[in-house]
Amino acid sequence: MKTNRTKLSTEWKANAKTRHAISSIRTWHVNLNPRAMPTLGFAKGENPKQVHPKNVHVDWRGPFAAQAGALIVEITTDKGIKGYGLGGDGLAGAMIIEHHLQHFVLNQDPLDVENIWEHLYHITSIYGRRGLVIYALSGIELALVDLCGKILNTPVYNLFTDTPRLQIPAYATGTDVGYYADMGFTACKLPLRNGIAEGDEGFSENVEMTRAARDAIGSDVDLMTDIYLRWDVDYTLRFAEVVSDLNIKWIEEPIPLDDYEGMARLVKEIDPIWIVSGEHEFTRYGFRELLRWKAADMIQPDVSWAGGFTECLRIAREAADMNIPTWLHQAGTPWGLHLTACLPMQCMAETFGPSRKGVENALYQKLRPTPQDGEFVLNDAPGFGIELDESLLEAYTVDRL
Repeated sequence: MKTNRTKLSTEWKANAKTRHAISSIRTWHVNLNPRAMPTLGFAKGENPKQVHPKNVHVDWRGPFAAQAGALIVEITTDKGIKGYGLGGDGLAGAMIIEHHLQHFVLNQDPLDVENIWEHLYHITSIYGRRGLVIYALSGIELALVDLCGKILNTPVYNLFTDTPRLQIPAYATGTDVGYYADMGFTACKLPLRNGIAEGDEGFSENVEMTRAARDAIGSDVDLMTDIYLRWDVDYTLRFAEVVSDLNIKWIEEPIPLDDYEGMARLVKEIDPIWIVSGEHEFTRYGFRELLRWKAADMIQPDVSWAGGFTECLRIAREAADMNIPTWLHQAGTPWGLHLTACLPMQCMAETFGPSRKGVENALYQKLRPTPQDGEFVLNDAPGFGIELDESLLEAYTVDRL
């Protein structure tokens, strides 16, 4: 396993046939899934007459909501090579990149990716460290890492490990778990939408949905649940006890994010079900706090949100030193799959769907490889293997600065 990043950068420069300097950065605020989330944006030409209701609060619904605010970052070198990254927070992220961060990236050597990351993190630390800025920084870093692979004409996973896992088992997230099992997935994750506000009736419905899911997939397929911060400690303990006969693999993000003490209690008191978190945690510093509290049996950084490739690999290695596995959130992207191939502990890669109704748009499909027989297989294309046509990006651009 390659570990010394300073040495890696030196090695990359020694192996590069030509030196490159960053000549431009461009961003696109795109909606990767407009048919699934029609109130959050749409591709031009698909639904131009749609009227959006005013003053409507849209609850954050996780990855599919995030797709309406996805940010594609393109970085080009003076030799014409283009690297692509996926970040988040749409137009707000684009503003941070175009009006601040790009000035500290232009003319830099893209092979100095870690030094660039550290400098950008430092200069934004007084207004960043979590959330919006790190979403934007993730997109930049991924585009830089893509360039590293393309400049050296090798897949990204080869830059970071000598023993990549090129066949990665997938698990499917969604409500149609029986269909996923029939498609060959050996693990499924069920979102449970009812929280404390829905009371006992909602609790009973959560239990019924979980039992129905277990019946639909049988006993040989792993079943996980995703709560999305809607419960508290007592609710989670009660649920874990009621479904103890269903062989649930994990309960994901059951309680509010900053309640590390509550999460630590759940980890201690609920067994053998894992308590997992990290989808909305940021950088090594946030994950160190999560790990210090022993507040997760497994962590879930998102390569497009938590700081990018090198930062998430660092997080995973620190967790592995504590025997805590990493299963990336939204791993089923080119960026996530290359990182999963390098992780120090075995895991599966998350994918959404497949959908019977085909809600995924053309750009979404290009950025979401489809597993076959429940497994992703990586190829040997340089970088992350991503080349994006500008006309396709423009077709799914929601708005611009």
